[in-house]
Amino acid sequence: MRMRMIVAVAGSVLLAGCSMPNANTGSVSPASAGAPSAAAPAEQKPAPTWGQRYTWKSGLAIELAAPVACKPSSYASPPNVERAVKVKFTIVNGTDKPYEAAGLSFGNDVQFSGAKAEPIFDSNGSCGGGGLDAATVMPGKTYTYEQAYSVGKAKGELQIALQPDFGSDKAVFVGPA
Repeated sequence: MRMRMIVAVAGSVLLAGCSMPNANTGSVSPASAGAPSAAAPAEQKPAPTWGQRYTWKSGLAIELAAPVACKPSSYASPPNVERAVKVKFTIVNGTDKPYEAAGLSFGNDVQFSGAKAEPIFDSNGSCGGGGLDAATVMPGKTYTYEQAYSVGKAKGELQIALQPDFGSDKAVFVGPA
């Protein structure tokens, strides 16, 4: 009986820790707004869009520029892309510790008009090599990289969700592409 109770309590704790993170609970401001702003209270806010800055409670921030068209080369992966867009990401480290930029890809998901948007890897074409390189962003510094995505032939809505680490909420950027 005691063992069942221990297992039940341990299971409850495990499930509570694995719940889905909240989205867009940080602050949104115009991009390049200077020093990161203080974190806002935890409430659902409108999704940030291109040209805005999302700041997590830690002080780490991300800016996404509006997607621009790019043409994948014949060697790009995935092949036979109908249309591609490239997005510029800028990490702004407003914390007092170095940030490993590769951590931003944790929990990263991208959708176009309700379907998965595949990342494009294209070292020889205008879409670029394929996104985030390993980089250490020192406190008070920024780091910029670009990533291209395969999107549908017609214009639609692009959604990019980013999470800097397992414990942070997701920043979900939404806008036309």
